[in-house]
Amino acid sequence: MRTINKSVFIKSLDCQRLAWHLYRNLIEKDNSLGDDFLIFESKKIHALAQQLFPKGVKVNSGSLQEALAKTKELISDKNIETIFEPVFEYNGFVARADILCRTEEGWHIVEIKSGNKGKRKYIVDMAYSALIISKNLEPVSKVKLLLLSKDFHLGDPIENLFAETDFSIEVFIKMHEYFLILDDVKKMIESETSPEAKLKLCCKNCRMFKQCTGKNIEYHIFDLPRLSHLEFDELCKININQIKDIPNEIELTESQKIVKESIINDKVFISPNLTAELEKIQFPVYYLDFESVMTIYPLYANIHPHTQIVTQYSLHKSDNLNTEPEHFEFIADHTKDDRKTLAEQLIKDIGDTGSIITYSSFERQILNHLAQSYPELSESLNKIIERIVDLEVIIKFSYYDKNFHGKTSIKKVLPVMIPDMNYSELEISEGGSASSAFAYMAMGMYDQEKIIQTKKHLLDYCRQDTLALVKMHRFLAKTVQ
Repeated sequence: MRTINKSVFIKSLDCQRLAWHLYRNLIEKDNSLGDDFLIFESKKIHALAQQLFPKGVKVNSGSLQEALAKTKELISDKNIETIFEPVFEYNGFVARADILCRTEEGWHIVEIKSGNKGKRKYIVDMAYSALIISKNLEPVSKVKLLLLSKDFHLGDPIENLFAETDFSIEVFIKMHEYFLILDDVKKMIESETSPEAKLKLCCKNCRMFKQCTGKNIEYHIFDLPRLSHLEFDELCKININQIKDIPNEIELTESQKIVKESIINDKVFISPNLTAELEKIQFPVYYLDFESVMTIYPLYANIHPHTQIVTQYSLHKSDNLNTEPEHFEFIADHTKDDRKTLAEQLIKDIGDTGSIITYSSFERQILNHLAQSYPELSESLNKIIERIVDLEVIIKFSYYDKNFHGKTSIKKVLPVMIPDMNYSELEISEGGSASSAFAYMAMGMYDQEKIIQTKKHLLDYCRQDTLALVKMHRFLAKTVQ
């Protein structure tokens, strides 16, 4: 049988069935441009971290067996103090360290992560690797984590990019827990029979859900908004997995009751307050959508890692509910931090009167950040903020279709309300890809022809978002006529 890697082992801690399928490559991978960009950035951060160890030697081998052999060769050479990406195997489990350092007190494992906080998942990740490595090397005396420093700016020395934290105690405790279950995990993974499906709260966001615990269930209890652990456990105890089967004596929140009644009665919920909420919207109405980029390694000077930078906006303007809306748009100069120019142009385009419809709190957050970054524009930007009407909030409390499946995100709501709105023909059709495309431009990785095409595709995508807001507003207005 093939070896078991870290990803499969860690998945087994939450769901054995998912891990069993991952081990056999039975789950299709469909990487977007955004997914590919995250991999690209991760490799870049690892390469930068390796610069901190100028005498380090990398295990550059193709096959697993070649990598294992090369790792042993480098470890046996006492003159080599640092090894990059060594590979180890123990009892059918394989692990790769980011950096392995030889010291007088023993071996130090250094893992590189692109975040800036010591999250629990990093401990889990490091504990698995440290366990497999410790079965090959003695002693492993420290396990450390290199996280990105919040204080780093583009142009600073690479030493300033990382902050080191020692997680040895936490990792060693977790290592012992994993060692006790290693044999059981192997037996389960290598079994010819898939583990039994067990409904857990983590199933909610699993890519196998519709083929597993959610199979043939149209309106699962996961469609209940804000389903808590206590509520989930209570329903599981009485073997309830469909909303229509929830007994009346089970206490639900008001929003959960709306979902349940909509399904049972096969009827769209329209709150008596919807009319009043829509009447608060003042014409001319502006429909605003921002796109942004947030990279691990800063794109521009004076920018920290993981800083969100607004890169474009689309703005539709309607004088009433019947006429063709006017459209404005802006996309930043990718060669520089162009946020101030964007803010100035938005202030000109958006006028002084009329409601501004957005979807979710994202646009408000962007405007607040712009106001903080450019105090000279803060008065105008704060006036824009005061005019915002969040269409998601209106829908969340005043309109529910059972086909929303308990969600109010625009990806769930729009296809139900406006079936003819189609993103499939766009070259860029989701936010992660939009952000990544802009980042590639800013990094100088596209030629001029590609830049022109990409900016057009980005504008098309953003324009589609605000046109969707126009249609959703008009759809709601018709429901109360």
